Amino acid sequence: MAERKALEEYYYNCKLETPEEVAKLFEVYTKLIWTHHQAGLVYDYYCDETVIRQEGGGKMVGGVDVAEIHTIPAFSAYPRSKTTFLDIFCVGDQEHGYRFGQSTTNSGIFSAKGANSSGRGDDSVFEEGTYVNFCQCYVNRVDGRWVVTEEYLGYGNEIKRQMMAGAQPYYKTVLGDPAERQLPVCEESAQRDDETVCEEEKA
Repeated sequence: MAERKALEEYYYNCKLETPEEVAKLFEVYTKLIWTHHQAGLVYDYYCDETVIRQEGGGKMVGGVDVAEIHTIPAFSAYPRSKTTFLDIFCVGDQEHGYRFGQSTTNSGIFSAKGANSSGRGDDSVFEEGTYVNFCQCYVNRVDGRWVVTEEYLGYGNEIKRQMMAGAQPYYKTVLGDPAERQLPVCEESAQRDDETVCEEEKA
């Protein structure tokens, strides 16, 4: 709680007047969202003009994509996740905007209790340093407020795929394995169907 309050104190009072302030702001911003699950903050800096280019050619556009495709779904998959910054740097000024780059690593648990895009996790633990995420952002004024206008992400997708190898599809964990679920077949109905086919063949 004390850490969160300290982060919020800086976040809500930062003026983005120097590159150093911007670098610290986005470090604080990232921790508030990913460690403390304050997903609503996404909309503070990701607007309709935001374009995010992901590793492998994927793209997200606008704050809604960032929140609903990228951020909120991850909370159920990794409910106890912690983001650690390895490095962050920023250049620019208030007149021309800022550009910053960062590298982070995560730790936590791939939860079997939360719904996610791969099904359900296996409660496997991932440690800091298992994989490293890279990000570069352009921060500019749009309609009088500072927003991320463009972002490039490299999220260690191959390592994440390996981490999720133990994920179980929903149909096995929620509905049961369909291979083991046999629907009853009415023999009388099946017989009538066969007789109908025979009659049609005779005609």
